[in-house]
Amino acid sequence: MWDTIAGGNSKAATPGDFAGNYYYEEIPAYALDQNTATHYTNFGYCDWSLLLPICGTNTGFYVTLGRGAALFLAIQFVTASDIPVRDPITITVEGSNQTTSALTLGSSWTLIYNGSSGLDIDPGRSKNGITKNISNSVIWYNSYRLLVTSIRGDDSSARYSEVRFFGY
Repeated sequence: MWDTIAGGNSKAATPGDFAGNYYYEEIPAYALDQNTATHYTNFGYCDWSLLLPICGTNTGFYVTLGRGAALFLAIQFVTASDIPVRDPITITVEGSNQTTSALTLGSSWTLIYNGSSGLDIDPGRSKNGITKNISNSVIWYNSYRLLVTSIRGDDSSARYSEVRFFGY
């Protein structure tokens, strides 16, 4: 996704090197593939040639859990192997129990978390950030939407190796 804010409608990103694209070889699925050698890179409002603090913001993905609803309790990011200024610094996480066809609508989502990604202090490249605990002890959701709201510095995109959701 790109150009998407918490509570807003999702705007689909596509492969490419420009605004509204994620990098061809660093696809959204790589953020959840349990392989820290892969990366997800999203340009957001920019293209590969721009270096601005808004690049890569309001980007992310949503995932529908194959096992059914889960209670989301914590999140952890793993940094990409290079370019620290692309690290996500602040994020939002939302939950939904709507059908897949409704998940592009902002009204389908409930904000669960708005804050640090756990990468406030750079842990190094291909390293785990701090696990951020979430105050969500009641509502179980079938789908979760993650959005990057700021990156570490001026660059062309947001980039990370892995996102780990914890819960039950």
